[in-house]
Order: sequence, then structure tokens, then C-alpha cells
Amino acid sequence: MLDARLQAVADFVPQDAGVADIGTDHAYLAIALYKANSNRKIIAADLNQGPCEAARRTIREAGIDEIEVRQGDGLAALKPGEVEAVCIAGMGGKLEADILTAHPQIVESLRCIILQPQNGQDYLRKWLYDHKWHIADEQLAKVDGRIYQIIKAVPGAKAMPSEAELVLGPVLLSNKVPLLLEHIEGNVAVLQNIADGLSKGGDKTAGKLAEIQRKISLLEDYLP
Repeated sequence: MLDARLQAVADFVPQDAGVADIGTDHAYLAIALYKANSNRKIIAADLNQGPCEAARRTIREAGIDEIEVRQGDGLAALKPGEVEAVCIAGMGGKLEADILTAHPQIVESLRCIILQPQNGQDYLRKWLYDHKWHIADEQLAKVDGRIYQIIKAVPGAKAMPSEAELVLGPVLLSNKVPLLLEHIEGNVAVLQNIADGLSKGGDKTAGKLAEIQRKISLLEDYLP
């Protein structure tokens, strides 16, 4: 059984889409996707040998033969057109963007990308819009007291979201999803902690402090 974070990722994968789980670790997501629809291609990929061996063991213990495990660096484990969807979860937003950047021919062959960045969400969202993708849906999931953002992107150029929307999620804001208030307050709190530290630096950090305070103000506009 998946936790709320990975279940939200799984829920965004189209039922009829062949899918690759990049950075699969123990292949829990890949197995859940197989159980949701076994009549599609499912690839579990990871950079390192250890996680690949763990994935094969978990898949074998689940009594499944159809999930293929591949060792490879990000999308290098795939061929263009092999799957229609890719999941990349549990990495930094910049790393996830770098994984997509490294293999444009694979990205161009996809019809959706499901992302769960641990940080750098604004960087990742901007990358999507800069590369003629846009956010079709988003969700929040809370696990062990931490809120995670899950993003479903599809091809097609659209207007760049505002700076605050890139941080908080344009669809999360428009749909007023559960956990939204806690999500906004958490982002404000992180920036406030940074501001508190910078405030002790005097003139040397005044510029950075002003920038952080500006960002706090942008996010606070979305608080009730």
C-alpha cells in the first residue's frame, strides 16, 4: 500500500498510459501502477545497482513478471515512444528538471509527466512553462507531518504563472485544494526563518533580506 504522497503520484497517471517510474527505489509505485492496470508497459528505472536489485526483489515477491527493471541515468533508461507517461518523485526540483533537460527526445514523446519535487518547486514549474509544457493538475499530500506537492504536466505552451504561483502552485491555488492554507503558511514560515537569519547580518545581508521580505509579501497575499 502506498503512502499518501506516492498514491497522489499514482492517481495522476492515465490508466491507459505506458509508464516509467524514474528513481524507482523499491518499485512500490511501479507495482501499484501495475495493479491498477496490468495491460500496459511499466518500466522501473534507477541510477544505481542497489535500488535496481531491491526493485527486482520487491517485484518478484509480489509475484509479478511483467514490470521491467532497468539501470540507467534518468531518462537514459528509456527509448523515445516506449511509454506515454513518466513519474519522477522524491528528488529536488532542479534535479528533476535536469533529468528532463538531458533527454529532450524522450520528453517530446511523452503525453504527461508526473513530478513530486522535494524542493525547488518554483524552479521546476518555471522549467515546464519555459519548455512548452504546462500544469494540468496538482495535489498536496501530507506524510509524517510534511506536505508534498505533486504536479501533473502535459504538453502545450501557456502563459507563465506569477512568481507566487510558481512557488505555491497555480492549480493548487485555483482549486483551493485541502491542505492549501497549511501549505501556504509553511512556505511563509520557511521564508520567515531565512529572513530572521539575514536580519542579523546588517548591511551585508540587507539586499537579500529585502528580497526575501518581498517574496513573503507575495505569498501572504494568498492567505485569508
